[in-house]
This record gives sequence, C-alpha cells and structure tokens, in this order.
Amino acid sequence: MNSENFYFKMSAILGIAFLIWVFGEPFKDRPTTVSEEGPKYQLKGTPTALTNFTPPRLIVFADSENVLPKRNWSIPALEIQAEAAVAMRPDGGRIYYNKNMEVRRPIASLTKLMTAIVALENYNLNDIIKVSKNNIVREGLQGDLRQDEEISVRSLLAIMLIDSSNDAASALADVRTDFALLMNKKARDLGLKNTNFVNADGLDEDGNYSSALDIAKIFSYLISNHPKVLTILKTKNMVVYSNDGKIEHRLKNTNELLGRVSEVVAGKTGYTDKAGGSLILLISDLDFGSKENIITVVLGSSDRFSESEKLINWIKSAYIF
Repeated sequence: MNSENFYFKMSAILGIAFLIWVFGEPFKDRPTTVSEEGPKYQLKGTPTALTNFTPPRLIVFADSENVLPKRNWSIPALEIQAEAAVAMRPDGGRIYYNKNMEVRRPIASLTKLMTAIVALENYNLNDIIKVSKNNIVREGLQGDLRQDEEISVRSLLAIMLIDSSNDAASALADVRTDFALLMNKKARDLGLKNTNFVNADGLDEDGNYSSALDIAKIFSYLISNHPKVLTILKTKNMVVYSNDGKIEHRLKNTNELLGRVSEVVAGKTGYTDKAGGSLILLISDLDFGSKENIITVVLGSSDRFSESEKLINWIKSAYIF
C-alpha cells in the first residue's frame, strides 16, 4: 500500500512539474510574434512550449513543371532551321517551344490574319465589294478575281484565307483609306509590342513586320472571337461565287498539313522572298484524352511544312499530357 502511495505521489509531482514547464512563463503582458516569414499572429500569453511554433503553409503549384502537360527531360531540346518559332497555349499561359519568338521579322501572308480581323470588325459579311484593276494586278498569289466583279466580304475572306489571295486582301483593304491604321490600332489594343503593318497582304515593304509571339496572339484572338474564320481555315476545298452567281472561284487550301497530319486543325501559310516560308497552325489531340490546344508558328523557314511537323512531333514526345 505504501508502495502504491509512493508511486501515486511521484506521478502527481511529475505531472505538476510538466505543467509548470509548459505554463511557467506564459502570462506576460507583451504579445508574442510568431513566424516572421508567415502572417503575424499576435498571441498574448502564449505557452513557452509554443512560442517557436510556425503554422504550416499550403503551397499550391501554379502553371509549372509540376502541372500537366509536364516536360519530359529525357527528350532533348528541338533544333529547327526556321529563323523564329513558338509553340504556345492559345491563352498564352504556357510556352512549349521558343526560338527568337519576340524578334521582329517580315511575316508574309500571315499579315492576312489581321486583315481578316479588321474586315470582320468593320464590315458586314454580306456587304458587296467591287473589285478594281489595282486589286487584281497586285503581286503574288491571286484568287482569280475579275475587274469590276462584285463579290461579298464573306467570299473575299474565304478566297484570302484559303487561297492566300493577295487580290482579295487588296479588295478588302481598298474599301477604307485608313485600313492599315485600323490594323495597327488593333495591334495596340491587343498589346502587341513587335508588330506594325503597312499593307493588308504581307508583301515585302519596309515597316511591315511582326514576331512569332505576336502573330500567335493575333491568330488566337481571331479564332477565339470569330469562329466563322476558324471554319474557313479548316476547309481544304471550297467554291464561292460572285454576287450575281456568274463567276465561280474554286479554292484549294495552301496548308499542305491540313488533312495530312491528324493533329492539325487549321492554319495559314505565308511566303515572300524576304520573309521566307511562314506557317501558323492550331493543333489538338496530342495525346489520348488530352484536349490541350496549341498554336505553333514557324517564320523564315526554307521548309515550313516539314519543320512544323517536326515541331508537332517533338511536342508530343517532349511533354507528358
């Protein structure tokens, strides 16, 4: 019995000692600041044992290597011969590939993407435009327009974007003397820092330039805000007519990857001697179950189709979707 009393007394003494240790210096009048790195918690009368306690912080990873699609570093970096290139998410939230993406360069017929935006936002698709002699003598690709032909804005857009017709671009631009000014105003509205236009078709002229990144942003804006154009850019072949139905225009898409590479949804080509080959694409279905859309751009390429296909295949292997 004495032994039981002894152990009981010792347990009580140890318990009291523990309470004194924990609460021995707690109730001072000054507040205690916890964790200089985290939020400032004012805990008045904090127990001594808790004065160095730092509350746990929840770390949420943003769009980084920890978020799918994730970079597969066993695949080496891609090398292509194009002067500039980019692969990015349409909203600009992720860059998958970058080569000189902010360098100013001539972009040839990719200029027509901005021409389409200005036409769509300033004309009615059913408006009728009369083709002039100046339109049809414009250098470069032509959509077989005829002088004095009357044709709708809708049909001119199709001819310009599918056939990459310079005369269609010229006819759209000639309606307004301030067309190039409207193109540049839209570029400023979109926050483009490396873009300027002096014509609507992209022929080589001083002061007509953009960058791979800027033209990707133009393309993203166009297909997001004007889905009718995306339908046009997806089309391999189309027939359109003059307003009176007497003149037929058979269009064939200049984008050779459309229908050949399964991931290619739509795109636009461009070429001049100064700009070299250019190609912008919207690609999708890069992996089973993935709904990720990506815009790819190559500028200044001697083989725009081959290098764009190479870029697509690299993204498929270099990223885990």
